[in-house]
Amino acid sequence: MIYVLIAFFSLLQIGTIHANWSSTAAKDLKQPVNFSGKLITHQGQEFVVDNISVYGKYEKIPAIDKPVNHAEPVANAETKQLEIKLDANPNADFTKTNLDLNEIKEISVPSPNTIWIYQKKERSQKIEFIEIQVTTNSGTKASYLLEAKTPIYCDAVDAAGPQEKTVPLAAVKTLTIEGYTYRDTSKDKKKKCDPNGCPPCSVEQQ
Repeated sequence: MIYVLIAFFSLLQIGTIHANWSSTAAKDLKQPVNFSGKLITHQGQEFVVDNISVYGKYEKIPAIDKPVNHAEPVANAETKQLEIKLDANPNADFTKTNLDLNEIKEISVPSPNTIWIYQKKERSQKIEFIEIQVTTNSGTKASYLLEAKTPIYCDAVDAAGPQEKTVPLAAVKTLTIEGYTYRDTSKDKKKKCDPNGCPPCSVEQQ
């Protein structure tokens, strides 16, 4: 019986290690479309980056249309942040827009210390949002809300090799999209553009 229990726990431990490895490996997967550009943070850092995604997505990124009518910001004495309270749940009750990085020139976070908050009841969990401003390739600007926990994933370009970064939304000052290439995911190699059929690889060429 003792040997059976030892074997059982050994298999359980191996399964847990494999699951953890799989979870970590999934974060290392490269996007099939490699978006590159420049990241500037509110902390003054600047990075040349590629493999850009918003919460792991480079297309059909769900963004909540910023409401025109809303409460005035109120200072929170504890967090030192401004808070805008919402009467309805943006995830369920607001209109949304699907964003594609190939249509975007720049994403900026103009007010990282202003938090939009929805709380159904006094003791229920708060859902926090941050405003982003999106500038399209045509120069059109629009404002949206994303959940504050939404990360930006990218690789900082470095001579020693790409440095994987997870950037909190509130840390982003500007994220400029300068171009994109297509990656051969079967061999993890970038495809060269075919002049007869490949879509443009640079935002500026559109």
